[in-house]
Amino acid sequence: MSHPNDPPGVRRAKIVCTLGPASDSLESIRSLIDAGLDVARLNFSHGTHDEHGRRLALVRQASDAVGKPVAVLQDLCGPKIRSGRGGPAALADSSEVFLCEGKAGDARTLAIDYPGLADDLHVGDVVRMDDGRIVLRVTDTGGRTGRLTAVVEQGETPRDRMGVSLPSRRVRMPALTDQDRVDLAFGLEHDVDYVALSFVKRAEDLHELRATCERAGRTPPIVAKIETPEAIENLAAVVGAADAVMVARGDLGVELPPERVPVIQKEIIGQCRLQQKPVIVATEMLQSMVESTRPTRAEASDVAAAVFDGADALMLSAETASGKHPLAACAMMSRIICEAEHSRFYAPAPSEPGRTMQEAIAHAACEVARELDARVLVAFTTTGGTPRLISKARPRVPILAFSAAGASLRRLALYWGVVPRPLEEISRIEDLVERVTGILRTEDVVHPGECFVMAFGAPVARHNPTNSIRVVRL
Repeated sequence: MSHPNDPPGVRRAKIVCTLGPASDSLESIRSLIDAGLDVARLNFSHGTHDEHGRRLALVRQASDAVGKPVAVLQDLCGPKIRSGRGGPAALADSSEVFLCEGKAGDARTLAIDYPGLADDLHVGDVVRMDDGRIVLRVTDTGGRTGRLTAVVEQGETPRDRMGVSLPSRRVRMPALTDQDRVDLAFGLEHDVDYVALSFVKRAEDLHELRATCERAGRTPPIVAKIETPEAIENLAAVVGAADAVMVARGDLGVELPPERVPVIQKEIIGQCRLQQKPVIVATEMLQSMVESTRPTRAEASDVAAAVFDGADALMLSAETASGKHPLAACAMMSRIICEAEHSRFYAPAPSEPGRTMQEAIAHAACEVARELDARVLVAFTTTGGTPRLISKARPRVPILAFSAAGASLRRLALYWGVVPRPLEEISRIEDLVERVTGILRTEDVVHPGECFVMAFGAPVARHNPTNSIRVVRL
C-alpha cells in the first residue's frame, strides 16, 4: 500500500528497541536511531535507577543530535513472581518436588517468593517456571505445614530467580506494586513519554495507574500490556482504558497454550483498530539475533505477519538490550517491515470513523488525500490526538505531524506512518500555509503541480480541536 512516489526504505510501522548493556553508550543509541529506532524502552524488571536515568539522558542527547524525535517508554515490572535461591540441582520428568514460600530452597525444595503460596495453590494447579520450560502440577497442599508437593510434568535444570507463573485468577498481588510506585515516581520525574503497566487484568488497573500519575502532576500516555487470561476476557474495556496496547507474547504464551497466541494477537490488533489505539507486538520477534547476525526464516515471517495484521509498532527485547548484534537486529527489523509494506499483499484495514468531529475530520482528510492523489498529509497538533486518528485511518501517504510541544512530538514517534516535526506556533492560517509549503518545497517532499492536505483546528492560535481541512497545490 505504499505510495508510488515513496522513496525506497520509507517505513510506516514503528520500531521499539529495549535498551540495556548492549546499547549503553551515546554512539550505540545514536546508531540504533539511525537504523530505525523510534521508541526506546527502559525495562524496569532489570537494572537500577542510575542505569535507566543514564540511558534516558543518552536517548535525549542522541535524539537531539540526529534531529529525530524519539519516545522513551518506561516498562514497569508489575507483580513478577520469582523463585528463590538454591533448590534441587535437577528436575527430572515425573519426579516429585516440594514447594515452599520464601527466598531460599534446599536440595528437595523449590522456594517461591510469593506470600500466601500455600493458601492460593490448590491440588491440580499448574505452576510454570522459566517461561514455561519447567511445568509442575500440585498434588498435595501440605495442610498446615506450608510445604506443597508437586510432580514434575516437564523438567530441566532449574536456576535461581526464575520467573514463576501461578494460576493468575488467584494471584492476589496488585498490578501496580509498591516497587512499581517507586519506579513510576522516578520515571515521571525524568519525563518519560509512555508508561507500560504489566500483567493488566481489568480496566481498573489502568485507572489506578492514571490516578497515581495525575496525583504526581504528570500524565504520560499509558500502555496496557496484555499478558493474562483476564485481560483477554476484558479486552474491550482494557483497550478502552489504555492509550496504547502491547501484545506481550512472552507471558501470554506461558499463561495460555502457545497455539492460541497467534489468534489472540489478531484479536488484540483488531480491537485496537476498532478503538483507534496504537498496538505494539512484542517478544522474541528476532530472538535468534541475540546470538546470530541473521534471523531465522520463521522470525522474518513473524515480523512480516505482524505488519500484515496491522501492528502500529514492533518491539525488540533482548535483541537490542543484551544481544551480540543490537544494531544488526534493528536494521533487519526495519528491512523486513519495509519489504512487507511495499509488497502487493500489504493492505492494512483502517479504523472506522467514530462520531466525534475529530474522528470525522481525520477520516475525511485521508479520503481527500486519496481522491486527489496528494503527496502527503499534514496535521498540526498539541496533544497528538489528530495524528493518532489519521494514523489509524491508514492513509496511503506519509503523515507529517507538526507541533510546538516537545513532549507531543516524542509521543508521536509511536504512531504508524507519522513523521513528527517541530514547528513554532503561528497565529494566522495563511502564514501557517506559507511556512509549511516552504518546508515541503525546501525538503523536496512536494513538487510543483502536486498537492498536500492539511488538517488543523481553526482559529489556529487557540489550540482548538481539529475541525478543518485544506488542500494546497503547489
